[in-house]
Amino acid sequence: MSRDQRSRLFRSALLFFVGCFCGNYWVKLNLTADSVAKREAGDVQAPPGYEVKTILRSLHREQEDIPAEKEIPCKCGGQRPSHYMAPWQLANKQKEQKASLERFEKRRIDLRDVYNQVQGSSPISYPAHGVYCRPMRTVQLKGVRIDWFDASAVQGQTQLTVQLNGEKGVFDLANSVDYVAVDGDGTAQLTIRTTNPSLLNRQLQYIVYRNTHYDANTFDLVKLQYSGFIATIPIHIQQVQLPWLYDQKGGKFQDRVTVVVKTFFRYSNLKRLIASIHEHYPGTRMVIADDTPSKLFTSVQATNVDQFRMPENIGYFAGRNLGLSQVATEYFLYTDDDHYIRNESRLHMFVSLLDKTNFHLVSATYEKRESKFSSTLDVTGGENQICLLQRYEPNHFHEIPGFPGCYANEICQNFFMASTNEMKSIGFDPDQALARIGHEEIFLSALGRLRTAACRNNVIGHNRKGGPEFKDYGKFRNPGEKSEALRFKYNLFKHNLACTQIDWGMNTTKTKTKK
Repeated sequence: MSRDQRSRLFRSALLFFVGCFCGNYWVKLNLTADSVAKREAGDVQAPPGYEVKTILRSLHREQEDIPAEKEIPCKCGGQRPSHYMAPWQLANKQKEQKASLERFEKRRIDLRDVYNQVQGSSPISYPAHGVYCRPMRTVQLKGVRIDWFDASAVQGQTQLTVQLNGEKGVFDLANSVDYVAVDGDGTAQLTIRTTNPSLLNRQLQYIVYRNTHYDANTFDLVKLQYSGFIATIPIHIQQVQLPWLYDQKGGKFQDRVTVVVKTFFRYSNLKRLIASIHEHYPGTRMVIADDTPSKLFTSVQATNVDQFRMPENIGYFAGRNLGLSQVATEYFLYTDDDHYIRNESRLHMFVSLLDKTNFHLVSATYEKRESKFSSTLDVTGGENQICLLQRYEPNHFHEIPGFPGCYANEICQNFFMASTNEMKSIGFDPDQALARIGHEEIFLSALGRLRTAACRNNVIGHNRKGGPEFKDYGKFRNPGEKSEALRFKYNLFKHNLACTQIDWGMNTTKTKTKK
């Protein structure tokens, strides 16, 4: 056999195999509106206003197993529930925790996005996201149409059928199209039949969804079926959320910010804080929550200073909650009683950041502790085995545009300015487990719900040793191992955590656990 003969034989074999391979594909006809049919004698005849095209679509779609990024396993040497309970106690507590978590998920108002897989080469055009409807109201399903049809079905005048199914609403027709049969008008299952592609798409333009099952915030997943294809249209049913706006009055600092302080016995520190607020931000109202025992109580009530006496030793976060409940301005500044405003502190900058960005909370830096002004959380484990590792390296994320030295973060210092509305939705947990000491807890509650930031270049005074009462204050302040154990046990249960641990960022291999 000559070289030319071998070459021709090879090309023939190649064409044969290519032809067999292409035979495993469907040949479809694309009938696209907005274009005019261009055909020659003998071609498939398209309806007016359509164009005939060839589409190759694979008969078989094999799911390729591509390794996905897996969640990092929970590796934590910190506090675990098993540290505080016997095995039988832990088993009972886990059952209680599971039931509590199920109730929490049922009440969630911030719905997770609906996963919506869109089929490739589907003839159905539809809105895959962004359809909203108020409860018990209607919305037009705009953009629903069939973009291409089987040529043999069109030529043979085969009946074309579209079916829609809903769970929390029904389908109405805003108008009827002649020569189109519709079954189920006003029900949760609507069927449209016709032999004419143009009339089918015209009827689809008049479909209206009407919600019949009241829920303030939910989804109805409408299923649309045509010629073996299925499309899912997620309809977000949501009641209007009314804004809570604040009158800025004169627009001055004191018109927009209220200072909230939780105090206990450290009156020399508290008086220094009050004086610094009056000096730098005169006219600003202060709300002071005080649970000092009666025999040690001292009144600091004055102009623009409202002191609220609480039951003795009721607790740290309970006092914060009381203070927050009395705020009537758009923003509030929380500070412990041992802080004070320095000459270089710039609280107006906090107001500007909250006004101009979408952040909810921004914190300052303690003097002489600038390196610990912020921290982040390393979150590992699955949904039911979450571990939180607090880190100071890295201690923040990106810098906030327009505010140099201010960074997105997850845990702040106890001196911060925040949006009143959003903080009220989180609140401060008044449980007795957090009565003596608490810090990270408010930021754990805000995790994934509020945007927090910290500014390295906004420094405030921090007088930790205080005045003459400090020695006696320490007797109340230091909680002891029993109270610390109660605190961590409570946090683990409350947030459904498997473990919590602090990493001070001094060494990547050594960590310091909470004690």
